[in-house]
Amino acid sequence: MKRLFLFALACTLLAQTPVYSQERSEAVQMLSDYIKVDTTNPPGNEKLGADFLADILKKNDIPCETFDTSFGRACVYARLKGTGKKKAIILLNHIDVVPARAIDWNHPPFGGEIHDGEIWGRGALDMKGMAIVELEAMLKVKRSGVKLDRDIIFIGTPDEEVGGEFGAKWFKVHKADLVKDAEFLVNEGYHISANRAGKALYWGVNVAEKSVLWLQLTAHGEAGHASIPIPDSAPNRLVTALALLVSQPQEPQVLPTVREFFKLVANTQPDDLREVYTDIDKSLADPQKRSYLLGDKLAGSMLRNTVSLTVLKAGYKTNVIPADATAELDCRLLPTVDHEKFIEDIKHKLHDPGIEVSIISWDKAQPSSEKTELFEAIKSIAHEESPNVPVVPVITQWFTDSHWFRELGIVSYGWEPIEQDAYHIGTVHGKNERVPIKFLNAGVERMYKLLLKLGAPAGAPPAPSAPSSPSGAPAGSS
Repeated sequence: MKRLFLFALACTLLAQTPVYSQERSEAVQMLSDYIKVDTTNPPGNEKLGADFLADILKKNDIPCETFDTSFGRACVYARLKGTGKKKAIILLNHIDVVPARAIDWNHPPFGGEIHDGEIWGRGALDMKGMAIVELEAMLKVKRSGVKLDRDIIFIGTPDEEVGGEFGAKWFKVHKADLVKDAEFLVNEGYHISANRAGKALYWGVNVAEKSVLWLQLTAHGEAGHASIPIPDSAPNRLVTALALLVSQPQEPQVLPTVREFFKLVANTQPDDLREVYTDIDKSLADPQKRSYLLGDKLAGSMLRNTVSLTVLKAGYKTNVIPADATAELDCRLLPTVDHEKFIEDIKHKLHDPGIEVSIISWDKAQPSSEKTELFEAIKSIAHEESPNVPVVPVITQWFTDSHWFRELGIVSYGWEPIEQDAYHIGTVHGKNERVPIKFLNAGVERMYKLLLKLGAPAGAPPAPSAPSSPSGAPAGSS
């Protein structure tokens, strides 16, 4: 009779306890639902995404606010209070995604569907997946019952994909007081680099980004009938100057952080590249190795400033020689580079003083130190999980919203605790973007551990892994 009673009790308790498989975890369900909220930029409509995130936060009793930044666009801000003994940490993410044409995809880009253990959809990696990793980790801290010594601040911004004018920049200008007590920030930026089988090669932490300099070149000349060629016409002069520019790539510059990156990842490379990566300065002095390094899209972009010709405009009718011709350049500068000196170098290479060079946009990216408690905490988590996998500082060639917060003096890292191989990275801003479920769930656990390491009260025992609740439900509800 007693055995029967215990069996019945166990069944009752089991029935009252939600059980989630890896494939149907709370994080998976939230991401699937979030992908269905179309926040394509342009036009954005990020208020829909801000409301989605705010609804989950409010249902879990975490105070939050949304701030309208423009028509149909909004930020979401939430704070999980700690003891305040240490400065706060920000979990930053952007709500908008780039466009996606359904005809190009194997599965609907805004369907949030699960196929072969992966969640498909625009934003799965960039960066709704990361947003859910941050949000779920924050919820797990709350449910664990541990009151951290730091507040956790969650911020979702619009407009990142086109520069952040109505997103992070707006927040910096209008709401900086809300983060004046913050010491650290974690955002998108770099990932856990993995091979095709998903095995981690190294953990990358974006401590700096290239500065963004967009330039417009304008040539002026005589207009006329196209049947009578004008050798020094505006289009001819511009094309000649651009040919000189693109034929003279920028010289490499090895920053200390970049040198450390190559040295630390050398052992993760194929045999023929280990020596090349181990001593990057020596390799650049060797013509053959230099050619390989500068020809590699990722490695080359970390070793020098880059110039990409992106827009050409001239003329309005085939038989009319226009008086003006313009080109636009997307230049990405290493953090230490003086942009005014760089522009003078551009003018010199054009070899035509009559071509005007003007600045369209200039966003200077300040690096964050890697000598911090945050970096050490990431290294600690990596060592516990995979002792032989290095954690390396990275300077990325792309920009993120982190630079707006670095300008406020906040140490900001791009750290995505999710394994990504070259194939999956290639789907970002492309077609068939998706994230493996097992890596998404692993990312949640790593982010949760990071928050505990940075904020757990001194002497407190490690908190157990907090249970998940159904998506959007308060802790303890069913």
